[in-house]
Amino acid sequence: MKRLYLSYLFVLIVISLTAQEKEQHLFLVGYVKNLHEFSFVDQLDQLQWTTLIHNRLNFKYTPSDDIKIRLELRNRLFYGDTIKHIYGFSEAISNDNGIIDLSWNAIENKDMLFNTTIDRVLVNYTKGNWDITLGRQRVNWGMNLVWNPNDIFNTYNFLDFDYEERPGSDAVRVQYYLGDFSKLEVTAKKGRSTDDYIVAAMYKFKKGTYDIQLITGVYQKNWVIGAGWAGNLKNAGFKGEVSYFVPYKTYFNSKNALSASFSVDYGFKKGLYINGSVLYNSRADDSTGNIGNLLYTSLSAKNLMPYKYSGFLQLAKEFNPIFSGTVSTIYSPTNHSIIIIPSLNYSVATNWELNFTGQSFFEFEEYQTLGNSLFVRLRWSF
Repeated sequence: MKRLYLSYLFVLIVISLTAQEKEQHLFLVGYVKNLHEFSFVDQLDQLQWTTLIHNRLNFKYTPSDDIKIRLELRNRLFYGDTIKHIYGFSEAISNDNGIIDLSWNAIENKDMLFNTTIDRVLVNYTKGNWDITLGRQRVNWGMNLVWNPNDIFNTYNFLDFDYEERPGSDAVRVQYYLGDFSKLEVTAKKGRSTDDYIVAAMYKFKKGTYDIQLITGVYQKNWVIGAGWAGNLKNAGFKGEVSYFVPYKTYFNSKNALSASFSVDYGFKKGLYINGSVLYNSRADDSTGNIGNLLYTSLSAKNLMPYKYSGFLQLAKEFNPIFSGTVSTIYSPTNHSIIIIPSLNYSVATNWELNFTGQSFFEFEEYQTLGNSLFVRLRWSF
């Protein structure tokens, strides 16, 4: 099935390239990134390193004004200590839960791993008030920066900063615009496993200065209802998302789940930006949660953090048009767990960007360092 699917994509690209000779219908953008990771727990003699060369190719073909076809893929080459010492790393990288497995490891040995993943392949049709998309796509219902209980289709991990595009879903998405500020949307997603399916509807509208959305549907084995909003409290931004999950096969005496996040952000005149957010996760088990494993944890809209209560604070400063920095912290009162994430970003030249990011994990109740990582990334966009 995978070979047949890839053959179809190859034919599509060839046809698109042929059409491009007559008229500009095919577009290609992307990037190449070189990311070095240096990690240790609490002593530098434990230092380990891993290098990732990450290439992304985004094809868009527009045969008419109403139809767009997109094919986007990422090629990743890993080498270093992570491949040698993390059990199941290659399987985790190649894992694809879509209807069709579009991720595979072309090179896999004890020193090197090369993976190709197609995370977008879709056809989009727009006509009048209708917008219909079929295929692997990003369905983003989230409104907050960090934690998104309403983002039931494509939950992402905030710590995975190198994947800006975020995961996609094999879905059918139908949007109907009722006006400039309101729309109805129905989306259905199917994964490979029997219970991996989501069918949900969203109504989005504007009330005063607030954008509001209401969602309902079936989330795997649960009924889900939720709401989200984005607006202002005087000069500050105020956003929130709430989702409530009820297992429908065991409705009575079921373990319902409530996931809710709220955030406030404010931009100062001299380029300083502050964002604060809190998350409540009724499903979390504080006794077994561990932020040290968060980067490699599969998150869901029902379980965005391993703890019941979590807080986030970010300070960002643009020092000049080509140099900026941020400091982010995630805190939970359970074991006084904290993640510190400093980052510096520098525009070296046109289409060239240099980034330094750190991630440190601590528990202060019985003081222990769970891990430290420093990432150095050079990116070229085309």
